Amino acid sequence: MNFTNPNAFWLFFLVLIPVLIHLFQFRRYKTLKFSNLYFLNAVQEEEKKSRKLKHILILISRILLIIFLTLSLAKPFWENEATNSELNLILVDDTPSNLSFTEGKSNSIFDENIGYVNRLYERYPQSLKAININGELIPAYSNSNILNSKSSIDIKSALSEYKDAKKLLILSDYQENLISENINYFKDTTKAFIFMPPYLEKPTNAFIDSVWIDQNAEETASLNIRISLLGNGLDVNLSLLNNDQLEGTQQISLEDNASSVINFPLKRFAETKVREYEIKLEGDEIEFDNQFYFSVINQEKLNVLSLSATEPNTLITTLFENEDLFNLEKESLINFSYQNLENYDLVLLEVGNQLSSFASSALKSYAAEGKNLVIIPNSNFDQFNFLEELGFSNISLIKNSNENSIRLSVPDIQNPFYTNIFSSLDGNISMPESRLFMRWTSGRNLLSFVNTYPFLSVVGIQDNIYAFSSPLKEDFTNFTRHGIFLPVFYKIAFSENNENQVQYSYLNDDLIQLNTSNLSSSDIFKLKQLNQELVPDQRVSTNQLQLILPTDDINNGFYEIINTKTEEVLGPLALNYPKAESENSYYTTSKLKELFQGQSNVEIIESYDFSSIDEYIAETKEGFPLWKYFLVLALLSLLAEVLIIRFLK
Repeated sequence: MNFTNPNAFWLFFLVLIPVLIHLFQFRRYKTLKFSNLYFLNAVQEEEKKSRKLKHILILISRILLIIFLTLSLAKPFWENEATNSELNLILVDDTPSNLSFTEGKSNSIFDENIGYVNRLYERYPQSLKAININGELIPAYSNSNILNSKSSIDIKSALSEYKDAKKLLILSDYQENLISENINYFKDTTKAFIFMPPYLEKPTNAFIDSVWIDQNAEETASLNIRISLLGNGLDVNLSLLNNDQLEGTQQISLEDNASSVINFPLKRFAETKVREYEIKLEGDEIEFDNQFYFSVINQEKLNVLSLSATEPNTLITTLFENEDLFNLEKESLINFSYQNLENYDLVLLEVGNQLSSFASSALKSYAAEGKNLVIIPNSNFDQFNFLEELGFSNISLIKNSNENSIRLSVPDIQNPFYTNIFSSLDGNISMPESRLFMRWTSGRNLLSFVNTYPFLSVVGIQDNIYAFSSPLKEDFTNFTRHGIFLPVFYKIAFSENNENQVQYSYLNDDLIQLNTSNLSSSDIFKLKQLNQELVPDQRVSTNQLQLILPTDDINNGFYEIINTKTEEVLGPLALNYPKAESENSYYTTSKLKELFQGQSNVEIIESYDFSSIDEYIAETKEGFPLWKYFLVLALLSLLAEVLIIRFLK
């Protein structure tokens, strides 16, 4: 047995007090006996013997009270194995999911854990250290924040500079990936691991899964927001803000472990080129990942050029006469301004047997820049070399084809081209028909005949060259009168380079690519948010900026991308916490016990509070404490004295 406070033994001198009281209070008196009191004297002798026993028992109980109380204050303990491997290192999980709250706590899990660390520094300033998941020391009373964008934790790597630590306390929300990614390390029996999970039951969490825009021919588009729920059903209030101004709210009821899509109308045009949006989720059990940031690049009017050697097909050009969406120009294929092609976003080429080498070269250069080119053959088409140079192969006219039209196959809605056009299609839907005119064997077919011949195909490195295999005249096809005609052409026009773009990134993205123009390879860009500025690793090309974000010291929200030379703002960068942080489920106390059952090097603290940690550390540093038992014995001694005085006659 060892003692934490041996100075308490000086209190043993207090034992003299009840002894002295006994000696003076119960001292002998000389008595004078009378003969007529002899009988009474015999009775008194018996009473004295009984009284003497009672006094001795009282004295013993008082002495034991003082002895046990003194031993309790001396804090005795038994040495055990824990003393030889005391806890001296704490790992604090500073990934974003630790911003969530647990039941009964007013602070987030991360703030609670930092509070525990600071209080432990007070109790054990010399022997305890705390680190984050990067292995960086957490100083005492530091205003630590969630600055780590990692969604995975490599504990072995974090402890690379603390190899002498034999026992580790992990303060975390215990997402499943924390355990699964380190399960082999936890099997190392040369080390001991202490877990203190904050959740008794798996928490419920709703989060934004994705955001996208449905394009249409009107002045408004539809902003779609997919919300996912992990856990039990929940009512969620969603608010959409544009530059901190409320644009709309909706309430949605989510079923267990389900997702749902809600829509907001989005005005297509605005005064600013880029709009910054924030989504806020509110619900009874939503504390983490309740904000989502994204920006929308406003679509500008598309410049469309119609080229035809004859009168252009009015059924096609009419689609692009909406002045709110397009600037349409019509020129003759025989005589048009080659040098102005670069000013157009889309060229509609109706071509037959007239195409000069200069026009062919200019159109190929235009397509090579990634601009959209749509080729529509006339009935006298013979420009096979032109198509082959663009990427089509094995082109041939279909001779001796009958005049009967052939139906087109139902489009494959899994094709990315049809994203936001069709959500589902009935296999029995009425499709347009067309006469066979020509065919090829390359490219990606967007529309095909039922005999698998192509009707509309796309080629090009950037999938920007479209070609129809049949003239779009009414004597060849009823495609121009079918409901699929407009959405197909609008999808071509509002391709990914031109349509409203939703831009957002995650803090754990390996590489962020931003398409822009007029950049110099010597440009250097910085990110700025309020008073924070940082220069990430970057690669700059003429039309693209690639950023590699640091893994820490970066927050969610909007950052301005600023050219360090000119201080010109390139645009906003919307960053969000990794989706993996919201998608992961958590280990509860019972699940951890079940997982590590029979593994002696893993201990689990059941109560998530400071007293549980403090008590555990005290045991590891001081062995098995006995002071509680001596205190109980002291109280029993006091109780014995009371019982002796009360009942022993």
